[in-house]
Amino acid sequence: MHEKRMRIYLDDHLSVIVGEMELIERCYNSNRHSELGFFLKQLQSDLRVQKETVEKVFHCLDFETSIQGQLKQGAAWLAEKIGRFKLNDSLLEYSDLSRVVELVALLAVTQERIALWVTLNSLSNTDLRFKDFEFSLILSQSELQLEELKTYHCSAIKKAFASNR
Repeated sequence: MHEKRMRIYLDDHLSVIVGEMELIERCYNSNRHSELGFFLKQLQSDLRVQKETVEKVFHCLDFETSIQGQLKQGAAWLAEKIGRFKLNDSLLEYSDLSRVVELVALLAVTQERIALWVTLNSLSNTDLRFKDFEFSLILSQSELQLEELKTYHCSAIKKAFASNR
């Protein structure tokens, strides 16, 4: 295994997960009393475990967290905060369009996360250091999350773009 490339790859995906966790928190805060809110709360919990798994892989490979990796995580955190300033149809309040935009972003980062688990699952077939990880289970969980996000996204689209007559 090319250690340097793997460290960079894991750093990148850890940063994406940090940004995803922030986005889930934002979306949850505006949807907490709905079915979507319940799903997001569970997604937060699942994602914490997935983040810990990436960190365990990092340590299993004897990688140390680099300044570059910390900067990437900070940048992901900041990017989510800056994303809050995107103007939708309501300047100061959460809107149906806000929900659509957030769900689109969550769909994208979930696909990115699935790619991480596909990669690690594939490598686990040849690298004994990964023998104690259950990447295939995490991959399946992430794929189910993607399907559920698609359902919420479709509902959000219908609500956001319904006729205003």
